[in-house]
Amino acid sequence: QLKACEMGSLLHDVGKIGIPDAILLKPGPLTEEEWKIMRTHCYIGYKILSGSQSVLLKLASTISLTHHEKWDGTGYPNGLKETDIPLEGRICAISDIFDALSSNRVYKGAYSIEEALNIMKEARGKHFDPMIFDAFISIIDDIIKVREQYQTVNLEN
Repeated sequence: QLKACEMGSLLHDVGKIGIPDAILLKPGPLTEEEWKIMRTHCYIGYKILSGSQSVLLKLASTISLTHHEKWDGTGYPNGLKETDIPLEGRICAISDIFDALSSNRVYKGAYSIEEALNIMKEARGKHFDPMIFDAFISIIDDIIKVREQYQTVNLEN
């Protein structure tokens, strides 16, 4: 199950193929209307991945649908709260935000690891399941090593 969660999480943003490039690649903040469209990527990914008999694709569809739900119920697309959010969605939410904060994006530069973790610590119990977040923090040195090992090459330079 753990390996399936790891593999399924690789597909968490597959629904972004249904989002126009003008939104995905926009260098500045999104408008309210653009955010509405961007938030549909969870459901698009779910629809792409669901319906299969594959355990991996079923898990991936759940991750795609729930990785933007928040522990306090303010996430999307369904406003799920606490343990109503599937475990795999709660796990992926933490790794997704860590990656988003600590990596360059078209709309922002990367935060340092320390800055990213400080932002995330503020979200413990709000955005993130406190128990899973604490487990994440307890192995952060290993996570950073893996991140550095597999850091992608910037093809623009």
